[in-house]
Amino acid sequence: MYDGVEIDMLNLGNADSILVTKWTGGQAVRVLVDGGNKGDAESVITFLKGLGITYLDHIVCSHPHDDHAGGLEGIIKTIAFGRFWMHVPSRHIDMSQLRLALILESAQAKKNIVRILNESLQTTANLEAVVNKLGKTVEEPFADQVIGPLVVCGPTQAFYEQRLAEFKDLDKLRAFEMLMEHRQQQVSNEDRGLVAESSALGVGGTEPENNSSTILGLKFGDDTVLLTSDAGVEALDAAKSVYALANLRWMQIPHHGSRRNISEELIAHFNPKTAYVSAIGSVKHPRKAVVNAFKRQGAKVFSTHPAPGGHKRFRLGTVPERANYSSTSALWD
Repeated sequence: MYDGVEIDMLNLGNADSILVTKWTGGQAVRVLVDGGNKGDAESVITFLKGLGITYLDHIVCSHPHDDHAGGLEGIIKTIAFGRFWMHVPSRHIDMSQLRLALILESAQAKKNIVRILNESLQTTANLEAVVNKLGKTVEEPFADQVIGPLVVCGPTQAFYEQRLAEFKDLDKLRAFEMLMEHRQQQVSNEDRGLVAESSALGVGGTEPENNSSTILGLKFGDDTVLLTSDAGVEALDAAKSVYALANLRWMQIPHHGSRRNISEELIAHFNPKTAYVSAIGSVKHPRKAVVNAFKRQGAKVFSTHPAPGGHKRFRLGTVPERANYSSTSALWD
């Protein structure tokens, strides 16, 4: 009889889709966290069907960015599921005020932050409409809620609503835009060799949408695993101040290995034995500074990107064998 945990991190480049399976007495409870980009839906569905999975107990949309939520619409139209979890802004904020702020900001110039927010709002609305059409209600994943074998470690509802309110503030919208432009230019300069790659971690902050990502923990015996999505330092620090997240057995490196989403202090606190990252393998994702910081802490770091690439699987306890899976090498070992 199987009694264990499986974590499958799918190889989708700079996109996330993670399947968590908890086996108890030979019975499986499955949670799919995110579905990659819109074009990744078929890859996720093929992966699930390849394992004989035609039903998911839970589906979680960690946050509505395209690289996490884009594929979910196609997935939920194809794979049967029990419960769907996602934050819904309209339940927490006056949407007319939010849309007015976005219109006022976009009137001055073409804004990346406005475009991303409008896309996120549309993605959320589309997913909620599909879930409702299937006769189900979207449930919101806030701290302390239980999603199958997982516990939501963040955000709290108050933390989420604080992040959401920032998008009604025109000054903050403009600050986010300037921050995004600065980061894009810095990465461009690094790619062109005009400046050295920065090694500073946790500096510069994280956009509110990423910081509102659902953070999930799972306990199996004495081992704890942590799924971080695109959460940043502020969100992860809030989670670890409430939940027992020290000395992890496994964790997801946030935001495809971006250096701004994790700090040396958080890495030391989490102190994972194993860390996985979904990334395309560019200067930015995953940052060598991030990977090396985890390695200095003693972690084995694995990514989906090294050729030939492939889905990554982590397991604890007793779980079914997979004939087509083999061991993989840690980054830069």
